[in-house]
Amino acid sequence: MTNLDNTCSSPTRSEPHHYRNRSLSEAVLVPQATITDDAAAPTVAANGNTNDHYDDVSVDLAEHHEALIGAAFHNQNNIDKQPTLATMGETPFADDGDEVVNHRVIATEVVKEPINFINAENILQNAIVLLDPRIPDCIHLIEAGRKRGLMVMAVIPKPNDGSKALIEFYPTAQALLEVGMHQVYEPPFGSKFDVVECAANLKTIEAQQNLRFLGVIPCREAAVDFSDILGALLGLSNVNDLGLASARRDKGLMKLAVANAGLRVAKYARLTHGQGKDISSAVEELELKYPVVVKTPRGMGTSDVFICKDEKEAMESSAHIVRGIGPDGRKTQYALLEEFIGGEEFALNLVASPTTPRGVQVTDIWMYHKINTDGTMVNTFQEMVDPQSRAYAELVRYAEGVCRAVGIKYGMAHVEIKAEFDERRNKWINPVMIEVGARLAGGRKAIMAENTIIGWHPFDAMVDAHCGFPVRMPPSFSPAQKCVQAFVPSDKNGILVGIKGGDFDRLPTYHDSVMLKKIGDKVVRARDIMSFAAYCWLIGEDSEAVLRDAKLAREEFMVEVEMDTIDE
Repeated sequence: MTNLDNTCSSPTRSEPHHYRNRSLSEAVLVPQATITDDAAAPTVAANGNTNDHYDDVSVDLAEHHEALIGAAFHNQNNIDKQPTLATMGETPFADDGDEVVNHRVIATEVVKEPINFINAENILQNAIVLLDPRIPDCIHLIEAGRKRGLMVMAVIPKPNDGSKALIEFYPTAQALLEVGMHQVYEPPFGSKFDVVECAANLKTIEAQQNLRFLGVIPCREAAVDFSDILGALLGLSNVNDLGLASARRDKGLMKLAVANAGLRVAKYARLTHGQGKDISSAVEELELKYPVVVKTPRGMGTSDVFICKDEKEAMESSAHIVRGIGPDGRKTQYALLEEFIGGEEFALNLVASPTTPRGVQVTDIWMYHKINTDGTMVNTFQEMVDPQSRAYAELVRYAEGVCRAVGIKYGMAHVEIKAEFDERRNKWINPVMIEVGARLAGGRKAIMAENTIIGWHPFDAMVDAHCGFPVRMPPSFSPAQKCVQAFVPSDKNGILVGIKGGDFDRLPTYHDSVMLKKIGDKVVRARDIMSFAAYCWLIGEDSEAVLRDAKLAREEFMVEVEMDTIDE
């Protein structure tokens, strides 16, 4: 339940002055409209007018308002038209019941008579911004911030009013507050996220709450677009190279930057024809042979990535991308044609900080096991391997070079590559980049790494790196246990009416799982990262036992659907 009228006032002091209250909720909840002891007394609007015949109430803002953000909402119709800041109430868990009260105030409202900062106080509270967080990772980042005495603020570029499913992945402000987030900034519902407006509002919040933002942390692929720009607008120096910001997101510019650094990349071309008629000339010019890869330039996971075995499939895939909307919600301007690279696929996760010996450091490597489903390479399971083994040395050097090429200097990175195995030399060779993301890896990879690599705390390292603090490294990044993520698919299209084999905790090496679908949901044959029915994570000392359980998690999972209620 969202209480838009609940208020909280500060203790009155005889000598008016501006200082930071210890309570974050009190600092933002005193409404600008009214300070009165009598519930029946008239309310005073921001312009000083009363709501009836009573005399105006004299309000000493310096005395009653210590770090005021804005007025409480009085017009319900205007709530979704304003950028807002949400914070938990004074005693959110004191009352009985399941519902927790949180408060939203107008983020752009400024006090009518601002305090004169002639003798400015010292900064009293350091803070970090989590941009577009997800609940599983967010919990660990909040804890890392707490240990460092940081206030943690979330910024949600596309607010969820509760209508979106999978609250873990698309959390509401309420859900974030309940897991420990201090404050949540949201732009107006339905509006396009404006990073300049967001920065201006955060600077206002920073001044009025006496904060100092130390870092902006992107929590998913779509946030990479804005995180460094937002950090720069907040006046931070510990941001990644802004001149290469587009190369960290656009896969065409990404390949150009990596190639300019002298590293091998796949041949590629941009396709712009709405019916895919430029496929033939592009394939001929690049001297490619089928199959080829056609993908969206700003995708994530395996969304809109197609393995095309002939020209007809390539034209259809290109037309689908060029005429459509990308996974990030933006109109796609072109499709990317790439040569198909053989070999196995790997993901290398890294931390970047000037305090590390080489500026970037590979922390964990995951080997992907995929199958071709309807022209898309779909995950079956991913297993962690030893990044300090000689067999992966060439992959490590290549991934570090890719990060430097696209200007990643602070925070986490996730590099996906393909490589071939040289049996004579017993090592992986000829790595080629698929893509790089300046963010924490998805699929709870960091959580699994923390559970298997002794002394490695990736969420602490992420916060430290983005804040410009020294990053603590473990003695070794070799995992002490085997770790696997199993991707559990639905093999049918329809409305889900029954599930068998969803009790993954029966498996001896079970660590965690999440069900992405529930009874009554639409399910489809898995083609991308969010179309699976479930994920299951397994950890154990015995590698064979872990891999066996990963196989059982997939094979023993079955769904029952109503086939005639959804298009095939």
